[in-house]
Amino acid sequence: MATRGRNAAEAPASAASVDDIERRLEAMIVAGAFAPGEHLNESALAGQFGVSRAPVREACRLLERSGLVNIRPHHGAFVRALELDEVVNLFDIRASLGRLAGESAAANITQRALAALRGMLDTLDTAAEAGDADRYVALNLEFHEALYAATGNARLAALDRAMGKELRLYRRHGLAFGGGLRVSNREHRDIVEALERGDRARAGTMLERHIEGGRDRFLRAMAASGRLVLQPSAGSAANG
Repeated sequence: MATRGRNAAEAPASAASVDDIERRLEAMIVAGAFAPGEHLNESALAGQFGVSRAPVREACRLLERSGLVNIRPHHGAFVRALELDEVVNLFDIRASLGRLAGESAAANITQRALAALRGMLDTLDTAAEAGDADRYVALNLEFHEALYAATGNARLAALDRAMGKELRLYRRHGLAFGGGLRVSNREHRDIVEALERGDRARAGTMLERHIEGGRDRFLRAMAASGRLVLQPSAGSAANG
């Protein structure tokens, strides 16, 4: 009887429950609830999610595949901490692919998609003016996903999405530093204006430069702080 109970407790959770926990845990990681390198305590997370440890463990395995988690044998799961050169390399790869994405979007975007992107710019401006880095980061993700969807190239969008997940913590660091939110959205406007004109070359250049700008803002933030700061200190504004 005891053996049957133990086996039942360790039986694989349903795919739906694992997928739900994976999404929730991913959202927590990219929002900065856990710092790079921090241990993900299975027992504590299981209690927080109201499940057994098994689906939490499986969710961590899935997040390892997407580059957000490292699993160390006999030690558990940890939020992935990239080396500085890894972060820069990912930015550079995304920037190169961004040129292709901008050119493709300019050639394929619909008026409906253009209107949606234009509408997002004002919402992003509101978040930037309020210094609401968390809101801006979420809206920025929606903007980029809509932009890449407009390329008509699903594989290109998937590649960017995968790299974006690995970089999201570090992109937030740069965005929240020294007025980066406002600068970022001015770059978004340049991209949308090129798309509206159907200027493939300029749209590609602007998107490539936008991603390079994100890299440079991140590096300036690192140089200024000397460390990776994912959350503003208590009482301080996100934009200083």
